[in-house]
Amino acid sequence: MTRAAEAREGPEADDGEAGFALVEVLVAFAILALVSLAMLRAFADTTGMIAQGAGREARLDLARSLLEEFRARGALDAGLTRGEAEGIAWAVEVGAVAGAGVPTPEGAARLLRLAVAVAPAPDRPADPAAPLLVTLVLAREGAP
Repeated sequence: MTRAAEAREGPEADDGEAGFALVEVLVAFAILALVSLAMLRAFADTTGMIAQGAGREARLDLARSLLEEFRARGALDAGLTRGEAEGIAWAVEVGAVAGAGVPTPEGAARLLRLAVAVAPAPDRPADPAAPLLVTLVLAREGAP
């Protein structure tokens, strides 16, 4: 090999193929930025869904505890009861289930419908027309 050929192959050779061009680096950063933004969006969406699920779980827990509280009473008054717990509005509606045309004897237990509605958001009232949980209970009607 000649000295001229050896000089061209050395570390100081500049044939346009050594290293990255500025344009290539900028394109790589642009791609990295787009991928990072997509991942950030996915993380933000996931965090929002987790918070939404936690709120729904809190409302469901409240509805379950109200249902059990009302079922534990010896006698239930027919009608609508409203309240607020843990910053969440709720409503419980108690109503008699129509029998098969046979009157219920005075003081006897009868089938009652318990409907528990919980507000979907802290700043909104509970809508008894859209209950979260509904069950039937065999209980006496009237104050305990």
